[in-house]
Amino acid sequence: MYKHLTECQNQLEGIQAIDYFLAREMVEALALHDQQKAIVFHSIMLTSYTLRKGHSCLKIESVSALDSDTLHWHNPDDDKQGYTFPKTSQWLSLLSQLTIHPADKQPLVYENNRLYLRRYWQFEHDLAHQIKALIKQYHEDPNQLEPLNKTQAKHVLAQLFPNADRENKTEIDWQKVAVANALIHPFTIIVGGPGTGKTFTVTKVLATLQALSDKPLMIAMVAPTGKAAQRLNESIQKAKSNLRDDIRINEQVLDSIPDSASTVHRLLGVIPHSHNFRYHEDKHLPYNVLLVDEISMIDLPLMTRLMRAVPNHCRIIMLGDADQLPSVAAGSVLADLAPRQQPAYSQQCAELLNELTDFKLPVLQGDQLNLDYLCVLQKSYRFDGKGEIGQLAKHVIQGEALYSWVYLLKGQQQIRRIGDKTFYQWLETMVKQYYYPLFDPQTSIEQGFKYLSQFRFLAATRLGEQGVLNINHWVEQLLRDKGLITTKSEFYSGKPIMVTENNYNTDLYNGDTGLLWHNTEGKLQAVFQEKETMRWLSLGRLPKVETVYAMTIHKTQGSEFKHVALILPEKDSLVLSRELLYTGMTRASEQLSLFAEKSMFTLAVKRKVQRYSGLKEKVFSEYKRLNK
Repeated sequence: MYKHLTECQNQLEGIQAIDYFLAREMVEALALHDQQKAIVFHSIMLTSYTLRKGHSCLKIESVSALDSDTLHWHNPDDDKQGYTFPKTSQWLSLLSQLTIHPADKQPLVYENNRLYLRRYWQFEHDLAHQIKALIKQYHEDPNQLEPLNKTQAKHVLAQLFPNADRENKTEIDWQKVAVANALIHPFTIIVGGPGTGKTFTVTKVLATLQALSDKPLMIAMVAPTGKAAQRLNESIQKAKSNLRDDIRINEQVLDSIPDSASTVHRLLGVIPHSHNFRYHEDKHLPYNVLLVDEISMIDLPLMTRLMRAVPNHCRIIMLGDADQLPSVAAGSVLADLAPRQQPAYSQQCAELLNELTDFKLPVLQGDQLNLDYLCVLQKSYRFDGKGEIGQLAKHVIQGEALYSWVYLLKGQQQIRRIGDKTFYQWLETMVKQYYYPLFDPQTSIEQGFKYLSQFRFLAATRLGEQGVLNINHWVEQLLRDKGLITTKSEFYSGKPIMVTENNYNTDLYNGDTGLLWHNTEGKLQAVFQEKETMRWLSLGRLPKVETVYAMTIHKTQGSEFKHVALILPEKDSLVLSRELLYTGMTRASEQLSLFAEKSMFTLAVKRKVQRYSGLKEKVFSEYKRLNK
């Protein structure tokens, strides 16, 4: 064992104080034998470390795959001694003998060959319990929420999907199936890539639920960030506008669908200077329908807190893209609940969906997982079968490294690879085309936001020559050299900004983007676009912000731009993965420019994000029990 933190850090690469002191405190509380202390101490440190990397637990079998049972903290080539764990079987045997099982109420929990900090075990346990209860509710009493009038439901579906009423029923309209599935389940997840119409589909879900209800529904719509909530607002409003053009759709039904979404934090009610919320397991939210968008971005603790606050009678509909990056914090809820597989349904569910939609849906075969709550939208209306961006993203997410690179090089219209020799010349061209207009005296604030939504530099990392900080600095320096920025101050008219914290006093949230702009009186203020209006805010009230000519790919989830310039680092970074590339690429609706060396691009495509948790195992064990 180590006498102090410095000694520990000299032996183990990447140790932080929280790892060391947490392990020391827990080991002392467990009253272990001397021969157990070193193993458990390092196990706790590794659990704390993996939590920072996004895993909700330490999966013991995974350690040998990381570094041959040696704890080097992902840097085996350094000159530090490291720590070697015992063989996996011995390690598991030792942990199983300790009084750290779930019922032992210790701050450390060992369960199913996984080691947890109790707080995160509790989050995972509670979330799995909530979802299993919803699954059980459907299997034992499908009409518990509200009895389904099949005849009326089929009539409403026919109104909302008139093009599905045709003689040829061989091609399944998965949007219609998703709506029908949400009618018969208290908990549903609708997944699909960009342009598959997730929000348009869920607008029809809400319209159908309201049309079939004999009283107005209390509907809440949420997303993880302010930007994602704004995008959800825009998509829902656009979908409602399109539906209003159809005279068969009842105006009152559409009017009952909310026009505004909020962040999850705002819905739950933040208590200043506290980790708790106003709504929780003992004080439920006052809604009977909850729509949650972009769930790939929601971490395990926040998702659990949201589900704890949902009343038993509330129908829950979640949307997301399972191929996108998981949350920044611990957990991978969507990936755990929506594993990749061909969509198929239990016999009971398939027969009911067939009756409602007139489509013959695939039925589960053999040992296929029962995912009745899940519907996968498979047709992209943004990226058709010939679209270069969509095809490249598809090859990337499937891990086809060399083919993806060759396809990128062949890009003709939508995609283009930028080489080393032309990189800075290309950067200057992009700045001139998209950012110069922000400094034109004739540009209005409305036009400024239009320019800002057209283009963005997306970088994989914050640091480094190709990182966000350096690109933002380079762009500002270029604008100064051209005489467009005329002040030495960090605040100037035309500057794009992004909020980096949740600030409930100003109603601004992490990820909200705006512009610094002179008002009609010539005073410099911050401006944020809200629906069709502009919200002006004095600089003195502005929360923490950063420059956003360029932003990390992580920060762009829930956003869309006509043209995206994707920039990879020149050296390997652990953030590089196929999910990162896919997320960045699919932010572009019309044009994708990509600066990357072949080695970094193919490395990223080969690397798949792996998050360890026990959520999938806990939830699907309920399905296996019910299907016996």
